Amino acid sequence: MKFLSCAAMLCLVASPALANARLIKSSPANGAKVRSPHRIVLTFSEALEPAFSGALLLDKDGRNLNGEPVKVSGKLITITPERLEPGRYVVSWHSAGHEGKRLEGRIRFTVRP
Repeated sequence: MKFLSCAAMLCLVASPALANARLIKSSPANGAKVRSPHRIVLTFSEALEPAFSGALLLDKDGRNLNGEPVKVSGKLITITPERLEPGRYVVSWHSAGHEGKRLEGRIRFTVRP
């Protein structure tokens, strides 16, 4: 019985650490060299709060190239850009799960000719 009580306490203590919507995968991947992507998809560890999550696709000069509005749905942020010319690009993202903690980061990729 003591073991179960201790295990339950550990779960309660550990659960807030799991409440961050962390980026777990992106397409294209960070550092990738790809043809112009039709879609850029960021996958997070938990469902996102749409009002507090999003992303910008930026060219080498810092111009916003998102094209259509960014879609935030479930665990995904999706950008549907116009055709990208060869060059380097950055996706600057921010996320917040239902617990409200904000995280941010960047994904860099290169579009090859």
